[in-house]
Parts: sequence; structure tokens; C-alpha cells
Amino acid sequence: MYNAWMISFIRIPLLFMMLMVLFLLFQIGGLDFNFPFLPELSTIYFTVVNVICFYLLFHVLKKEGRSIKELVGFQKDRVLKDVMYGFLWLFVLYIPFVSLVTGTMFLLYGADFINHFEAVFAGDAGSYSFERPIWLMWIAAFISFIFPFLNAPIEELMFRGYAQPKFIEKFQKVWLAILIPSVGFALQHVLLAASLEGAIVYAVAFLGWGIGSGIIYHKQQRLFPLIICHFIVNIAFSSLPIVLLILDVY
Repeated sequence: MYNAWMISFIRIPLLFMMLMVLFLLFQIGGLDFNFPFLPELSTIYFTVVNVICFYLLFHVLKKEGRSIKELVGFQKDRVLKDVMYGFLWLFVLYIPFVSLVTGTMFLLYGADFINHFEAVFAGDAGSYSFERPIWLMWIAAFISFIFPFLNAPIEELMFRGYAQPKFIEKFQKVWLAILIPSVGFALQHVLLAASLEGAIVYAVAFLGWGIGSGIIYHKQQRLFPLIICHFIVNIAFSSLPIVLLILDVY
């Protein structure tokens, strides 16, 4: 049971530590940024944490006589069906996700919430002092192409594939087993935010996403379609924005 709790929440302190390391390296290099909000470079410290977590989960499963391949549940004869399910779950999860983002923004700002999206998700440009060297952004861009291949499977393996069944086995309550890893899943996304308000919105929206994914996994008992869904999201919202930023599209 200790392993299930650890797997559910270990990413949060690891991400914060890696963000601190990045901050110290920037300070040594004479760079400055609006700590702790650095979303455009988040793929760097998330990728390092993903490697650590992959190693950790591998050894936890090995001690239990299990494997990562077993949890993924990849089947060659189901690839097309799993990909189609991945797109279906993307649509299913996206609706409550957007609703939670909009609803939380409304609670924070009232009817005028639509005028605050840029400040919440891009940060306050007036106080944003970090100058992004082009070489640093190219490093982030390179890592961002690797990021979805690591982040999507490792997060689904940790939160849904490993922790959720363990909590079901322990507590015999599906709702609680889905909720606990979903809280860990949501809290780690706070470190993707560009502002305090963005952190609140992310926490609420990704909690909803985590619960939705947990329900889907419990009902379908197939992790690979959720990995596909997660992979598509990571490409769209992590890799692509970095490329657009380098090309000075926005």
C-alpha cells in the first residue's frame, strides 16, 4: 500500500526539486525568471522526472513479479481499435475538462472571466522578466519532441495502471481508488501554470480529467487507449506550443 501512495504523489516533490535545480542553474548563468512559473520550459524538468519515475516504477513492479509491458496491455491485433478509442476518450474527457476550466474561471472572475484567460494561462507580461535565449528554447523544443513518448505512458502507468488497482484492492471502494491518484495527477499539473490563478484552474480541471480517466480505465480495463489519448494531448499542448514560440508565431 505504501507503494501506491508513493507512486501517486512522488512526482510532486520531484518536479519541485527539478524546478529548483533549473532555477539555481539559471541564477548561476545570469538568467532570471518569474519563479516558480516557467511553463514553456516545463518539458525539461517534467522529462527528467519522467525518467526517474520510469526507473522507480520498473523496480517496484519487478519486486512484485510484474512488468511495465503487462500494465500497458499492448496487443498488436487491437492497435487500430485502441487508437480509435484513444480519440474517443479524448473527446469524452475534453468536454468536462473545458467545462471545469470555464467554470473555475467564472468563479474566480465572474462574468468578465473571458478577458482574463491570457493573464491566467500566459502570465502577467508586465512583470515577466525572463528573457528566453534562443539556445535554451531550442533545447526545450528538442526535449518537447521526446516528452510525449515518456510523459503519456509513465503518467498513465503510475496513476491509472498501478496506483488505482492497488487502492481498489485495499479499500474496496472504486470512487476512493479513483480519487486518490487523481489528486496526485492534478496537483503535479500546478507546476505547469503561468500564474497562481492558472495553478488553481489547472488543479481543478486536471482533477476532473484524472477522475474521468480513472472511470474509463476501471470500466474498460484497458490502459493503452488512455496512453494514446494522453499522447495526443501532450503533442497538442506541450510540443506544438514550443515550436510556435521558437518560430515567433506568438
